[in-house]
Amino acid sequence: MARSDAELVQQTLAGDREAFGVLVERHRRTVFALALSHGLQAAEAEDAAQETFIRAFSSLAELREPAAFARWVYGIAGHVRIDRARAAKRRPETNNHEQLPERPDLGLPEGLDPNHAEAFRAITALPEDQRVVVTLRYLEGLSPKEIAERLGEPRGTIRSRLHHALSYLQTAFGGAPRQSEAREPAREPAQEGPR
Repeated sequence: MARSDAELVQQTLAGDREAFGVLVERHRRTVFALALSHGLQAAEAEDAAQETFIRAFSSLAELREPAAFARWVYGIAGHVRIDRARAAKRRPETNNHEQLPERPDLGLPEGLDPNHAEAFRAITALPEDQRVVVTLRYLEGLSPKEIAERLGEPRGTIRSRLHHALSYLQTAFGGAPRQSEAREPAREPAQEGPR
């Protein structure tokens, strides 16, 4: 049986570094995808993901709710992105005789299929909370119930964020918003016995 995030956090705090490795494996794809969705190139996104987990490990004792590890580490990923953006602004510009070769900056990850570029740009325009939910739903393949459990938030909140994100994306691509995919599959009605 898979250990919960809360159990893994407790085991890490008790000195089991392998437990933290399980947490990293469980959440690294999402943290990496969130970095990509902020417009970082693949190598930069990998660095940002690594920095996120280093920060998480070094401040794990400050986590008040071990069951909320996922939400907490995704928040750290957001702070890493902000810190990297600030640092990039502070870097001195190169002087004219030290110019780097020109490279078109489309704000897209290297190797992204040009057919997906418009979708990628639309996703990066989503608010952070919606971008996280879309990433978990469509990259990780989690259901709204699983996303709610991972983020420690009500299922209705997750469905609402998915609905708003999908409506925005549908409109961004010139279509009318359609029935939301945020809902979970309908449950079979309970079989009633003879009356």
